[in-house]
Amino acid sequence: MNYPKLREELIDYYWNKANDRADVFYEKCTPLLDSRAYEGMSVYDMKLLQYRTITEEMDPVVFLNSPFYYETGTLSAHCDGAADFRGHKHPGGWTYRQNQHLFEEFDTELWDKRCKQGEEMLYLICGPFNDVFQHFSFNHRPVLEGGLSGIYSRAQNELKNAQTEKEKEFLNAVCEGLLCIKRISEKFAEKAEALLETACNDTAKTNLQRIADCARRTPWEKPESFYEALNTLAFCRKVLGALEGVGFNSFGRVDLDLYPFYKKDIENGKITEAQAYQLVCEFLITFDCHYDHDMIMAGYADHELENTYVLGGCDAEGNPLYNELTRMFLQATREEKIIYPKIKCRFSANSPKEYLDEINSSVIKGTSTILYQNDDAVIPALLKTGKPLEEARDYVISGCWDLKIHGKEKPGCGAYVNMLKAFEFSLHKLTEKQEKVGLNFAPIDNAQSFEDVYQITCDNINKLFTERAAVSAAGGNMWDKVDVLPLFSSTLDNCLESRKDFTAGGARYRDDVYLCFGFPNIVDSLLAIKELCFDSRQYTLAELLNAIRSNWEGFEEMRKKAMKCHGWGDGSEEACSLANRFNNDLFGMLDKLSGTHGGKIRLGHLTYTEIRWWGEKTLATPDGRKNGEYFAQGLTPSRLKKIPSVTSVINTLSSIDKTTLGGNSVVNIILPSNGMSLDICEAFLRAVANTAVQSLQLNCTSKEELLDAQKHPENYPDLIVRVTGFSAKFTSLSPEWQQEVITRNFYE
Repeated sequence: MNYPKLREELIDYYWNKANDRADVFYEKCTPLLDSRAYEGMSVYDMKLLQYRTITEEMDPVVFLNSPFYYETGTLSAHCDGAADFRGHKHPGGWTYRQNQHLFEEFDTELWDKRCKQGEEMLYLICGPFNDVFQHFSFNHRPVLEGGLSGIYSRAQNELKNAQTEKEKEFLNAVCEGLLCIKRISEKFAEKAEALLETACNDTAKTNLQRIADCARRTPWEKPESFYEALNTLAFCRKVLGALEGVGFNSFGRVDLDLYPFYKKDIENGKITEAQAYQLVCEFLITFDCHYDHDMIMAGYADHELENTYVLGGCDAEGNPLYNELTRMFLQATREEKIIYPKIKCRFSANSPKEYLDEINSSVIKGTSTILYQNDDAVIPALLKTGKPLEEARDYVISGCWDLKIHGKEKPGCGAYVNMLKAFEFSLHKLTEKQEKVGLNFAPIDNAQSFEDVYQITCDNINKLFTERAAVSAAGGNMWDKVDVLPLFSSTLDNCLESRKDFTAGGARYRDDVYLCFGFPNIVDSLLAIKELCFDSRQYTLAELLNAIRSNWEGFEEMRKKAMKCHGWGDGSEEACSLANRFNNDLFGMLDKLSGTHGGKIRLGHLTYTEIRWWGEKTLATPDGRKNGEYFAQGLTPSRLKKIPSVTSVINTLSSIDKTTLGGNSVVNIILPSNGMSLDICEAFLRAVANTAVQSLQLNCTSKEELLDAQKHPENYPDLIVRVTGFSAKFTSLSPEWQQEVITRNFYE
């Protein structure tokens, strides 16, 4: 259907006006906040001033061709709510900016250490000591079930029993914040009523009347229709982001949470399936039009909008979930050529064929916009972290690959740990850099056996894990003194009951997640050392170290032999055994540590665009990798290993204990487009379900097709590839990113 007028109106706003309007609002609102602030304000007083001022000054944007009310006009087009996003600030980050100096002043030596360790790429944090900006998922369920008024009543009841001033401050901030949201919704109604006076066509009149009628009631009162429930998701994402100043990036499990509203409307004759489908299309188009699919992807995250939802999986009893809404969202994505919001499709060995066919139908034609998430690997991993079965079955994937129990936690997902950098420091004896970061990674030069090499490697990584945990715990406990998140906390399980903000550790689960870089490269390097230096004794350890410290220059024969050694992904007993041992040891290291607020630290293997940016700044490794070459992504086999058969890769991924990966893991696989059918793709997914693969990024294409697309981009308008945590048109990628995709492994 394409919806040309809706697209035209949205594109005009988000591509031409949104950023300027957001900047103007920031310049208007910030001086007001500064002038109204006073000495001695608590962080809760500051946040309430922020809520009230934004609510008072904002002028909502209502689109004549859209039935939805959600756009505050205060955020840049790409912003998910994060306080400072790609050069655009918004008033929702005022409290944080006023107090961020406290992170540094709390312990200047700690801050200096954290900055130096970050500069040397030992780890990445989306914030000072914790992920304070993005990867938040607002729990819509209490709003869908009882409206904001129900949450308000719960907070009021808790306020009666509050014991401390801090508890009262938190609960008062929740209540007043919710009233601000109520007022913003009323402003949408007022704006729609005003626009009705000059509306000149039936579409505009119908949409404006609907908004005028509904916005005075929902989401303060619970939604009563499928339309109101769907709008609640859009409204909360934008309004909460504008007020709270953090990035909300998931609509949750839409085919589970919205289905009762859809079913009720169908049964009562209030909506037809066609009308529901139109709403789904308009909803998806709304967010997809926030960016230009054809703009060049050259930087760190140019095509990243951090906007997602989950389909499929299972219900609380473990029954496969597939219903009319599942089909509608997949069909709308396919027919309207949607890239955002990103879809996370949960699957298992028991998924219905019809569901798998719906997922696969676009992918096998070269349009890869779906992340496949394996229930059969994820749920056992969550159970091992101590989560009850019913909760584990209700997990969501938000952002890129953020694994969390829906509505009950916000683990620190922006917490990457660069194991390969610790390995590099040891291999190349980077003494000056080690002194800079305050860590001493032992060299392997004097190792007398492979066991010595392995143990030194593990000890060095454990040292990095321990340091990362200590730094985050020490600095991260300042978060609630810098900024608080009462609105986010209001629907997060246990925060109201504990009368504590999330930033103060009020959530039920307080786990951290360490997303590790370099697993395949380290496994391959260890196998090369073992085979070349200790098993076959073709070279001494000193000779191999000299070669890598020379960037393999003058040692090409040795490099070729290193790349031909057994490696991760080849299915060999040697690779599978060592990889499982190494992964179990990593799990054991983290299992002994505690997170920022005393929870567990969960292990994951993920790599974002750092496969290029950090790879370019990492020296040669024993697997044959040269200075500056790519990392392997997550658990994806290194592109240095030319493994022809995907069966070998799947067999290797079966060797890992999937219960250890409570933080999620990602695997890139490119299957040939020629000869690929729905039946073959279904069989492949059912095979994958029995492995440790969790997040599967599947592309179906060929190197020849990609090379031709470089030469003739006009012939490939719908060739969409999974780049990393997001998808993009192949023709919109810069030459450097196109090369990254082209040099991946293509399997038979």
